Amino acid sequence: MLDEHLAEIRIGIYATPADAARLVEECGATLRRSAVPHEVSAVEQDQAQAGEEVPLAEFYDELPQQWRLENPGACPGARRAHEIRVLLVTSRPRLDALREELSRTICPDPAHAGPCPIPWASSSSASGRRYASLRAR
Repeated sequence: MLDEHLAEIRIGIYATPADAARLVEECGATLRRSAVPHEVSAVEQDQAQAGEEVPLAEFYDELPQQWRLENPGACPGARRAHEIRVLLVTSRPRLDALREELSRTICPDPAHAGPCPIPWASSSSASGRRYASLRAR
């Protein structure tokens, strides 16, 4: 069995609140099917996060810019930067596979023509620490 450690996946999206809520739910469903111990949370652009060096809107500033470039003159309406955060206990290979699965939740067809309707970016990190508290869930 591969070593399992605490890991985090972050997916930034530029979306309406309704689209953000739908994507959080779809990501949660994907993770439940994986049977990997996890926690999913959503952070909105204006929510302050303790210990964060860069505000969320600034961290994902390329997402609204991308949307504006692809939708010149259009009003973004209620679109804002959101972040889907996933805390999980898994091995590095499984972390990479789950990040890919979650990315397909946001963009089901990576070979589609043109930009994604919802601009997004993702990252992941593994702490290297063994972690057991999520296993009990």
